[in-house]
Amino acid sequence: MFALALKFGAAVAGGALLALGALSLGSQSQELEPLAGERYESNSSPVTSTRERKNIHISPTKIKIMSYNVWSCEDARVEVRIKALGSLVQEHSPDIIFFQEVTPRIYKLFRSSSWWQLYKYSSVSPEEAEKGKYFCMLLSKVRVKNSASIPFKNSSNEKGLFLAAIEIGLKKTLIVATSHLKSPNPPEMHSKKRVSQAETALGILQFFPNVVFGGDMNWDENIDGAFPLQGVWKDAWTELRGGEDGWTFDTKSNQMLQCSHPLQKRLDRFVCKLEDCSMKNVEMIGKEPIPGMFYYNKGKVLPVLPSDHYGLILTISVNV
Repeated sequence: MFALALKFGAAVAGGALLALGALSLGSQSQELEPLAGERYESNSSPVTSTRERKNIHISPTKIKIMSYNVWSCEDARVEVRIKALGSLVQEHSPDIIFFQEVTPRIYKLFRSSSWWQLYKYSSVSPEEAEKGKYFCMLLSKVRVKNSASIPFKNSSNEKGLFLAAIEIGLKKTLIVATSHLKSPNPPEMHSKKRVSQAETALGILQFFPNVVFGGDMNWDENIDGAFPLQGVWKDAWTELRGGEDGWTFDTKSNQMLQCSHPLQKRLDRFVCKLEDCSMKNVEMIGKEPIPGMFYYNKGKVLPVLPSDHYGLILTISVNV
Protein backbone atom coordinates (compact mmCIF):
# COMPACT_ATOMS: atom_id res chain seq x y z
CA MET A 1 0.00 0.00 0.00
CA PHE A 2 2.77 2.40 0.98
CA ALA A 3 4.74 1.87 -2.23
CA LEU A 4 1.70 1.93 -4.52
CA ALA A 5 0.30 5.11 -2.96
CA LEU A 6 3.73 6.69 -3.11
CA LYS A 7 4.20 5.88 -6.80
CA PHE A 8 0.70 7.06 -7.71
CA GLY A 9 0.99 10.17 -5.60
CA ALA A 10 4.36 11.11 -7.07
CA ALA A 11 3.01 10.76 -10.60
CA VAL A 12 -0.08 12.83 -9.92
CA ALA A 13 1.85 15.51 -8.04
CA GLY A 14 3.57 17.00 -11.05
CA GLY A 15 6.23 14.36 -11.72
CA ALA A 16 8.08 14.37 -8.42
CA LEU A 17 11.08 12.03 -8.71
CA LEU A 18 11.34 9.07 -6.36
CA ALA A 19 14.33 6.78 -5.97
CA LEU A 20 12.67 3.37 -6.00
CA GLY A 21 15.69 1.14 -6.50
CA ALA A 22 14.79 -0.87 -3.40
CA LEU A 23 11.11 -1.25 -4.30
CA SER A 24 9.76 -4.76 -4.62
CA LEU A 25 6.16 -5.97 -4.42
CA GLY A 26 7.12 -9.54 -3.59
CA SER A 27 5.81 -10.72 -0.24
CA GLN A 28 9.22 -12.05 0.83
CA SER A 29 11.24 -8.95 0.01
CA GLN A 30 11.59 -5.49 1.46
CA GLU A 31 8.84 -3.17 0.23
CA LEU A 32 10.81 0.06 0.41
CA GLU A 33 14.21 0.56 1.93
CA PRO A 34 14.44 3.30 4.57
CA LEU A 35 16.83 6.17 3.99
CA ALA A 36 19.05 5.11 6.87
CA GLY A 37 18.88 3.51 10.30
CA GLU A 38 16.98 0.23 10.54
CA ARG A 39 16.10 -1.77 7.43
CA TYR A 40 13.08 -4.02 7.39
CA GLU A 41 11.70 -6.93 5.45
CA SER A 42 7.94 -7.08 4.87
CA ASN A 43 6.09 -8.25 8.00
CA SER A 44 9.41 -8.98 9.66
CA SER A 45 11.74 -7.65 12.31
CA PRO A 46 14.74 -5.49 11.44
CA VAL A 47 17.37 -7.33 9.39
CA THR A 48 20.17 -4.76 9.65
CA SER A 49 20.80 -1.56 11.53
CA THR A 50 23.33 1.17 10.89
CA ARG A 51 23.52 1.71 14.66
CA GLU A 52 23.03 -1.94 15.65
CA ARG A 53 20.21 -1.02 18.02
CA LYS A 54 16.92 -2.78 18.57
CA ASN A 55 13.84 -0.99 17.33
CA ILE A 56 10.88 -0.24 19.61
CA HIS A 57 7.71 -2.10 18.60
CA ILE A 58 4.86 -0.11 20.11
CA SER A 59 1.42 1.01 19.04
CA PRO A 60 0.91 4.27 20.95
CA THR A 61 -2.53 5.73 21.69
CA LYS A 62 -1.01 9.21 21.87
CA ILE A 63 1.79 10.44 19.64
CA LYS A 64 3.83 13.57 20.26
CA ILE A 65 5.66 15.14 17.32
CA MET A 66 8.23 17.95 17.49
CA SER A 67 9.21 20.17 14.56
CA TYR A 68 12.16 22.54 14.86
CA ASN A 69 14.29 24.56 12.46
CA VAL A 70 17.56 24.38 14.40
CA TRP A 71 19.26 27.26 12.51
CA SER A 72 22.30 26.29 10.49
CA CYS A 73 24.28 29.34 11.69
CA GLU A 74 27.27 27.88 13.56
CA ASP A 75 28.73 31.24 14.63
CA ALA A 76 25.92 31.98 17.09
CA ARG A 77 26.94 29.75 20.04
CA VAL A 78 25.96 26.59 18.22
CA GLU A 79 27.11 24.15 20.93
CA VAL A 80 25.14 26.02 23.60
CA ARG A 81 22.06 26.18 21.39
CA ILE A 82 22.12 22.49 20.51
CA LYS A 83 22.47 21.60 24.18
CA ALA A 84 19.41 23.75 24.89
CA LEU A 85 17.52 22.05 22.07
CA GLY A 86 18.44 18.72 23.62
CA SER A 87 17.01 19.88 26.94
CA LEU A 88 13.73 20.64 25.14
CA VAL A 89 13.76 17.14 23.62
CA GLN A 90 14.26 15.64 27.07
CA GLU A 91 11.58 17.85 28.64
CA HIS A 92 8.87 17.15 26.08
CA SER A 93 9.95 13.61 25.10
CA PRO A 94 8.46 13.58 21.57
CA ASP A 95 7.93 10.25 19.84
CA ILE A 96 8.82 11.74 16.45
CA ILE A 97 11.13 14.67 15.68
CA PHE A 98 11.34 16.76 12.50
CA PHE A 99 14.55 18.82 12.33
CA GLN A 100 15.37 21.31 9.57
CA GLU A 101 18.69 23.06 8.76
CA VAL A 102 20.81 20.34 10.35
CA THR A 103 24.47 20.78 9.38
CA PRO A 104 27.12 18.03 9.59
CA ARG A 105 28.46 19.68 12.76
CA ILE A 106 25.01 19.95 14.34
CA TYR A 107 24.37 16.31 13.42
CA LYS A 108 27.53 15.29 15.32
CA LEU A 109 26.43 17.35 18.33
CA PHE A 110 23.05 15.62 18.27
CA ARG A 111 24.65 12.17 18.08
CA SER A 112 26.83 12.91 21.10
CA SER A 113 23.78 13.85 23.20
CA SER A 114 22.35 11.44 25.77
CA TRP A 115 18.80 11.71 24.36
CA TRP A 116 19.93 10.56 20.90
CA GLN A 117 19.98 6.89 21.89
CA LEU A 118 16.24 7.00 22.59
CA TYR A 119 15.52 7.46 18.88
CA LYS A 120 15.91 4.12 17.15
CA TYR A 121 15.40 5.44 13.65
CA SER A 122 17.14 8.30 11.88
CA SER A 123 16.45 9.27 8.27
CA VAL A 124 20.08 10.38 7.88
CA SER A 125 23.13 8.21 8.45
CA PRO A 126 26.51 9.65 9.55
CA GLU A 127 27.85 9.05 6.05
CA GLU A 128 24.95 10.91 4.44
CA ALA A 129 25.24 13.76 6.93
CA GLU A 130 28.80 14.49 5.81
CA LYS A 131 27.64 15.05 2.23
CA GLY A 132 25.15 17.84 2.87
CA LYS A 133 25.47 21.56 3.54
CA TYR A 134 22.34 21.36 5.66
CA PHE A 135 19.37 19.04 5.55
CA CYS A 136 16.11 17.86 7.08
CA MET A 137 16.12 14.91 9.45
CA LEU A 138 13.39 12.68 10.88
CA LEU A 139 13.91 10.78 14.14
CA SER A 140 11.55 8.21 15.66
CA LYS A 141 11.19 6.19 18.86
CA VAL A 142 8.37 4.27 17.19
CA ARG A 143 8.93 1.44 14.73
CA VAL A 144 9.31 2.74 11.17
CA LYS A 145 7.78 0.34 8.65
CA ASN A 146 8.88 2.17 5.51
CA SER A 147 10.41 5.50 4.56
CA ALA A 148 11.25 7.54 1.49
CA SER A 149 12.87 10.71 0.25
CA ILE A 150 11.33 12.59 -2.66
CA PRO A 151 13.35 15.51 -4.07
CA PHE A 152 11.42 18.47 -5.38
CA LYS A 153 11.74 18.81 -9.13
CA ASN A 154 12.27 22.57 -9.04
CA SER A 155 14.90 22.78 -6.31
CA SER A 156 18.37 21.79 -5.20
CA ASN A 157 19.09 18.40 -3.67
CA GLU A 158 18.54 19.40 -0.04
CA LYS A 159 14.93 20.40 -0.73
CA GLY A 160 12.41 17.61 -0.76
CA LEU A 161 9.79 15.63 1.11
CA PHE A 162 10.92 13.17 3.77
CA LEU A 163 8.34 10.70 5.03
CA ALA A 164 8.03 7.58 7.14
CA ALA A 165 5.24 5.12 7.94
CA ILE A 166 4.71 4.09 11.57
CA GLU A 167 2.31 1.59 13.11
CA ILE A 168 -0.46 2.99 15.31
CA GLY A 169 -2.37 -0.20 16.09
CA LEU A 170 -5.34 -2.07 14.65
CA LYS A 171 -3.42 -2.48 11.38
CA LYS A 172 -3.44 1.30 10.94
CA THR A 173 -0.53 3.36 9.68
CA LEU A 174 0.41 6.99 10.26
CA ILE A 175 2.54 8.81 7.71
CA VAL A 176 4.81 11.42 9.29
CA ALA A 177 6.48 13.80 6.86
CA THR A 178 8.68 16.86 6.96
CA SER A 179 10.14 19.40 4.58
CA HIS A 180 11.85 22.76 4.39
CA LEU A 181 10.21 24.71 1.59
CA LYS A 182 12.01 27.30 -0.51
CA SER A 183 13.10 30.32 1.50
CA PRO A 184 12.01 33.87 0.59
CA ASN A 185 15.27 35.72 0.01
CA PRO A 186 14.66 39.37 -0.94
CA PRO A 187 14.42 40.67 -3.58
CA GLU A 188 13.49 37.26 -5.07
CA MET A 189 10.78 35.84 -2.80
CA HIS A 190 10.50 32.49 -4.67
CA SER A 191 6.75 32.27 -4.10
CA LYS A 192 6.03 30.17 -7.20
CA LYS A 193 8.63 27.57 -6.20
CA ARG A 194 7.37 27.44 -2.62
CA VAL A 195 3.73 27.04 -3.68
CA SER A 196 4.72 24.35 -6.18
CA GLN A 197 6.65 22.47 -3.49
CA ALA A 198 3.71 22.62 -1.07
CA GLU A 199 1.32 21.39 -3.77
CA THR A 200 3.71 18.58 -4.70
CA ALA A 201 4.04 17.43 -1.08
CA LEU A 202 0.30 17.51 -0.40
CA GLY A 203 -0.39 15.84 -3.75
CA ILE A 204 1.73 12.87 -2.68
CA LEU A 205 0.50 12.72 0.91
CA GLN A 206 -3.21 12.95 0.05
CA PHE A 207 -3.26 9.25 -0.93
CA PHE A 208 -2.68 8.15 2.68
CA PRO A 209 -5.53 8.15 5.22
CA ASN A 210 -3.48 9.38 8.21
CA VAL A 211 -0.82 12.05 7.69
CA VAL A 212 1.03 14.60 9.82
CA PHE A 213 3.10 16.94 7.66
CA GLY A 214 5.25 19.42 9.56
CA GLY A 215 8.28 21.60 9.09
CA ASP A 216 9.55 24.98 8.04
CA MET A 217 7.13 25.91 5.28
CA ASN A 218 8.51 29.48 4.96
CA TRP A 219 4.91 30.44 4.26
CA ASP A 220 3.74 34.03 3.92
CA GLU A 221 0.05 34.47 3.13
CA ASN A 222 0.74 37.99 1.87
CA ILE A 223 2.76 36.71 -1.08
CA ASP A 224 1.92 32.98 -1.24
CA GLY A 225 -1.81 33.12 -0.58
CA ALA A 226 -3.51 30.55 1.63
CA PHE A 227 -1.63 27.30 2.24
CA PRO A 228 -3.04 24.89 -0.41
CA LEU A 229 -5.09 22.69 1.90
CA GLN A 230 -8.08 20.95 0.34
CA GLY A 231 -10.78 18.61 1.56
CA VAL A 232 -10.18 17.19 5.02
CA TRP A 233 -6.70 18.67 5.50
CA LYS A 234 -6.44 20.84 8.63
CA ASP A 235 -3.85 23.30 9.91
CA ALA A 236 -3.17 22.26 13.51
CA TRP A 237 -2.52 25.75 14.87
CA THR A 238 -5.56 27.25 13.17
CA GLU A 239 -7.80 24.44 14.40
CA LEU A 240 -6.56 24.27 17.96
CA ARG A 241 -5.36 27.82 18.68
CA GLY A 242 -6.94 29.93 15.98
CA GLY A 243 -7.19 33.00 18.19
CA GLU A 244 -3.41 33.27 18.56
CA ASP A 245 -0.89 34.57 16.01
CA GLY A 246 1.41 31.55 16.23
CA TRP A 247 4.47 33.38 14.90
CA THR A 248 7.37 30.92 14.96
CA PHE A 249 9.73 33.53 13.51
CA ASP A 250 9.35 36.76 15.46
CA THR A 251 12.06 39.41 15.47
CA LYS A 252 10.17 41.34 18.13
CA SER A 253 9.88 38.63 20.77
CA ASN A 254 13.05 36.68 19.90
CA GLN A 255 15.71 38.96 21.36
CA MET A 256 18.46 37.13 19.52
CA LEU A 257 17.09 38.61 16.26
CA GLN A 258 17.29 42.30 17.20
CA CYS A 259 19.64 42.96 14.27
CA SER A 260 17.46 41.14 11.72
CA HIS A 261 14.98 42.63 9.27
CA PRO A 262 11.62 42.95 11.10
CA LEU A 263 9.46 39.89 10.50
CA GLN A 264 6.62 38.17 12.33
CA LYS A 265 5.36 35.11 10.47
CA ARG A 266 4.03 31.62 11.12
CA LEU A 267 6.73 30.01 9.03
CA ASP A 268 6.60 26.64 10.80
CA ARG A 269 3.43 24.54 10.65
CA PHE A 270 1.77 21.20 11.13
CA VAL A 271 -0.95 20.24 8.65
CA CYS A 272 -2.86 17.02 9.10
CA LYS A 273 -5.16 14.61 7.30
CA LEU A 274 -6.45 12.13 9.87
CA GLU A 275 -9.07 9.43 9.55
CA ASP A 276 -8.08 7.29 12.54
CA CYS A 277 -6.52 9.96 14.77
CA SER A 278 -7.45 13.32 16.28
CA MET A 279 -5.40 16.45 16.94
CA LYS A 280 -5.32 17.18 20.67
CA ASN A 281 -2.82 19.93 21.36
CA VAL A 282 -0.20 22.11 19.71
CA GLU A 283 2.24 24.34 21.55
CA MET A 284 5.21 26.56 20.81
CA ILE A 285 8.54 25.91 22.56
CA GLY A 286 12.01 27.42 22.79
CA LYS A 287 10.88 31.00 23.43
CA GLU A 288 13.09 31.75 26.43
CA PRO A 289 16.72 32.97 26.31
CA ILE A 290 19.37 30.58 27.58
CA PRO A 291 20.39 31.94 31.02
CA GLY A 292 23.73 33.75 31.06
CA MET A 293 24.46 33.20 27.36
CA PHE A 294 25.19 35.99 24.86
CA TYR A 295 26.70 36.49 21.43
CA TYR A 296 27.86 39.44 19.34
CA ASN A 297 26.09 40.55 16.19
CA LYS A 298 26.68 43.85 14.37
CA GLY A 299 28.27 45.42 17.43
CA LYS A 300 25.48 44.39 19.80
CA VAL A 301 25.57 41.92 22.67
CA LEU A 302 22.47 39.75 22.27
CA PRO A 303 20.92 36.93 24.30
CA VAL A 304 21.01 33.41 22.90
CA LEU A 305 17.92 31.27 22.27
CA PRO A 306 17.90 27.68 21.01
CA SER A 307 17.23 28.87 17.44
CA ASP A 308 16.11 31.81 15.33
CA HIS A 309 12.81 29.91 14.99
CA TYR A 310 10.57 28.69 17.77
CA GLY A 311 9.69 25.01 17.77
CA LEU A 312 6.30 23.31 17.68
CA ILE A 313 4.95 20.26 19.50
CA LEU A 314 1.83 18.53 18.19
CA THR A 315 0.02 15.82 20.13
CA ILE A 316 -2.43 13.52 18.39
CA SER A 317 -4.46 10.62 19.76
CA VAL A 318 -5.33 7.37 18.03
CA ASN A 319 -9.08 6.80 17.84
CA VAL A 320 -10.06 3.49 19.44
